[in-house]
Amino acid sequence: MGHGRFAEEEPMAIVGRFAVLGIALALSGTAWAGPNEEAAYRRALQNLVRTTFEAKGSLETASGRKIELLYRHAYSDGVRRTWIEVTGSGEFKGQRWLVWDRDGGADKIWHFDPKTKRVTEVPESQWTSSFLGSNFALADFLFPDPDAYTFELGGEENVGGETFTVLRLAPKQKDKDRYAVRVYSVDPRAQRLVRGLFFDAQGRAVARWIVERTEQRGSEWFPSKQRVIELAAQKSTVLDLSDVRYEPELPAGTFEADGLAAAAKSPVPKDATPAAR
Repeated sequence: MGHGRFAEEEPMAIVGRFAVLGIALALSGTAWAGPNEEAAYRRALQNLVRTTFEAKGSLETASGRKIELLYRHAYSDGVRRTWIEVTGSGEFKGQRWLVWDRDGGADKIWHFDPKTKRVTEVPESQWTSSFLGSNFALADFLFPDPDAYTFELGGEENVGGETFTVLRLAPKQKDKDRYAVRVYSVDPRAQRLVRGLFFDAQGRAVARWIVERTEQRGSEWFPSKQRVIELAAQKSTVLDLSDVRYEPELPAGTFEADGLAAAAKSPVPKDATPAAR
């Protein structure tokens, strides 16, 4: 299967017209069902990488602090499973999380505390808290389940001479999403999400999500470099994955809650298949 990377995109230049269109969609009082828009979103989710991989990660906060991570991902039984460990020095070293993002089911998140050596399930009330002091939250590792949203409006935008499909999602249960409205832009050629603009209940744009680099492996994709911008303060956080290795040898039970307590093996197995540069 062929694989490679899309070129990095300029984080601010690509979102100007999208922001204007997103605000217009969020504030519009007219709603209509969008089967084509919903189908575009579902295809983008279906194309999210299902091949197991491991990567080195770097989380850079608005203050300039960099936190080194080990990032693992797999898909099985309708669940996207993401395993994260803080590998750098500092107070977060050794902490691990396991995120289960289910297709049409209840999501789960667990945390391993290296001080107590205990694995605990993270309650939903804490999923929206800052992740390691950044603009990311644990909830950002979960993609919105299309069955839990209404696709009320849609449209198109032109950025850099290319046309993108714009989707407006509103949660059916408002207490299940910290955003009242999500507006996503989808690349219809690669069938992947490229950016998002998120609104509160008062219709204010509060956060922007930008995929600056995409890892592509055949029809599968995932954001290998993504940025979240807190709009009120204009502060951004970047999560950057590098040295991606597909189908590595991982300890048994890595993507189960009990596996969080096991010691991490070599961060980059030598016999794994490297991603193309």
